[in-house]
Amino acid sequence: MTDLLALGASGVRAYQTALAVVGDNVANAETPGYVRRSVLLKAGPGVGAGEPLARVVSAGSGVATAAVVRAVDALKALGVRNADGDLARLTTRADWLAQLQSAMGSGDASLTVRIAGFFDAASDLASAPNSTTARTIFLDRADQAAGQFRTTATALDTLSDNIASATAAATTEVNQLTQGIDAVNIQLRRTQNGGSAANGLLDTRDALLGRLAKLLRIAVTETAGGAVEVRLGDAGNGSLLVGSKGATRVGVADSPGGPVLVLDPTHNAVSVRLPASGSLSGLIEAARRTADAHLAIDDLATRFADAVNIVHMDGVDARGIDGGALFATQTLGVAAGAANSGSAVLGVDIADGAPLSPSGYTMTFFGGLWTLARGDASLAVSGTGPLTLDGVTVSPSGTVHEGDGYRLPVRGGAAGIALRPLDAASVAASSRWLTDASANNSGNATLSARVNMAALGLPAQADYRVDISVAGFADIYDPATNTLLATVPTTGWQPGAAFEFSFSGTPAVGDSFRIGRAAPQGSDNGNLRALLGIRDTQGTGGTLEGALDATVAGVASSLAETRRLGTAAQAIASDAARAADAVSGVDLDREAAELTQLQAAYKASSQIIAAARDLFDALLAASR
Repeated sequence: MTDLLALGASGVRAYQTALAVVGDNVANAETPGYVRRSVLLKAGPGVGAGEPLARVVSAGSGVATAAVVRAVDALKALGVRNADGDLARLTTRADWLAQLQSAMGSGDASLTVRIAGFFDAASDLASAPNSTTARTIFLDRADQAAGQFRTTATALDTLSDNIASATAAATTEVNQLTQGIDAVNIQLRRTQNGGSAANGLLDTRDALLGRLAKLLRIAVTETAGGAVEVRLGDAGNGSLLVGSKGATRVGVADSPGGPVLVLDPTHNAVSVRLPASGSLSGLIEAARRTADAHLAIDDLATRFADAVNIVHMDGVDARGIDGGALFATQTLGVAAGAANSGSAVLGVDIADGAPLSPSGYTMTFFGGLWTLARGDASLAVSGTGPLTLDGVTVSPSGTVHEGDGYRLPVRGGAAGIALRPLDAASVAASSRWLTDASANNSGNATLSARVNMAALGLPAQADYRVDISVAGFADIYDPATNTLLATVPTTGWQPGAAFEFSFSGTPAVGDSFRIGRAAPQGSDNGNLRALLGIRDTQGTGGTLEGALDATVAGVASSLAETRRLGTAAQAIASDAARAADAVSGVDLDREAAELTQLQAAYKASSQIIAAARDLFDALLAASR
């Protein structure tokens, strides 16, 4: 009789637990990270007659709850983590590459348009070198090109800073997650397996692992009790992130090849290769791609400004003065000290042609005074108001606190290019040295002259006459005094005075030529034609516009490829999630079927108890 009651009671208790688990499944069907539970049942132990402490396994004595287990497929869970990491990497990289493409400019606000506009204006001015309007437009287009370089540099600087901030936030999240996993490990080691507390901790552990896998690729090894060891990458010998001794912090550091992942950054920093998975990998890839684009734009700006300046300095302006540089190529940045507590703002003005110190400058505030100093501390000035050193004037404003400091590094490239303060007459449209030939010449030779500041073959003067008196040789005369200055061969480049000249073709005996400096308000456009030649000059990556187009196209191509791969990764991640959800997710239809079966079993166990009660009552009635 007691065995019959025990049999029914054990069934009621076991199926009641199973029904409660089904109820939890239904209640948490939409809870993120919840893994479906199920109850494992086992046969209850029998008790031998006269031996209350002896277990007889073969004897039937009802059912007992073995454990409440989570429906998890480790292989499918790994597939979800890896697929989510790959998708996060590509999505992150695509987001930042799209911003990089935007930073490069488009339409009228693009370097391609501005550089083309500069050369188009130079071509228009070459057609009318004395036109003040054409000269003004040329300077305006030069200013627009320089301004677009600076705008692009600012946009790329901002993008780099934003990526760095996002990377720092990602590493902070990685460290929080690894510390969270370590905390769960500690609790799991103290918790009995198979209980609701342990299952809740395992859900939390898996959720943390899933979030961590979206940041970087991890390899997970589960130990007894559910605690895990987490390593970087796919292999079991990767760098340890979470182990029996706790979690290892990570960080990102700069390197010549771009940002790198660093373990234990504040104590024993060790750089490691970051697997190509996870949003942290996408951030680092975007940072490197942005740095490459920035370097390409800087190189292009330097190439453009240097080439234009060299040609412009070889010419003569409308006043007859030798041309100077068209563009300034350096400026100063402003970087506030990390420990600053004030909110002062520095205005920086650089005089035209100021020789900036290669070491840059510093601006510090102590004892109520500002000090502007060269970066190498070779010279400094102090005061309360605007300070000037080496042609650099720094004007502080706003609230400043004792000890605040700023760095003013020298910046070149795209950030440093700017049109110098020139007026229309300062445009050097004409070649500095002009040549012509006598109308009576019988040979087919032409004479060319070009600037060469090192040439010292003739005395310095404004005009020279070149006569061919003997085949193969030219006599150089001072036309004012008819004095023979030199006799030189008619082949190759011959030195003059800060210029050199050569013949093309064959001069005949008796032919005469002239070499003279360009006069003010001349109509020559030789220097502009030389400047237009820069447009077709080949360099690194091709012509200026070709190199720029290749840089922009490279970013666009990388973005398109990343988006294509991202679409495929999205499909893979969705398939992996569906496969894992089929095992771990809560299906209400399945739970309803399970509930029906358990209710029937529970009712059957209750009927056993009722039958035992009726039988017991019948026996009592019979004994009266």
